[in-house]
Amino acid sequence: MKKMIWSVITLGLILLANWGIAKLFNSSFLDWSFLTGLLATIIISFFNSSGGFASELTNSKLQSSNEDNELEVEVWTKLDKVERSFRATPSFYLALSYTIITGILTFIFYKDFIFTK
Repeated sequence: MKKMIWSVITLGLILLANWGIAKLFNSSFLDWSFLTGLLATIIISFFNSSGGFASELTNSKLQSSNEDNELEVEVWTKLDKVERSFRATPSFYLALSYTIITGILTFIFYKDFIFTK
């Protein structure tokens, strides 16, 4: 039940962001739907993964011994490398499905514009 509620919230936020961007740029809803879905998919996948570039960057900042910056702290023990993993959630699948469906619809809507001679 909790996953279903988060999926509905995710869909609502994607639609709200898409509507807001379309209003902001005075264009149609369909023009921004693929990009909004793609952005939502990327954001959700970033926050549901561990390891990778962001984790390595954080670990390298912690392990540095740069005396110029007071905010950096030297760690005396070596931090273990975080294995790269991704946890797919229903919200991710919903955002991915939204992106695929709106990509197909956008292609169908603009195919005459793309393939004109």
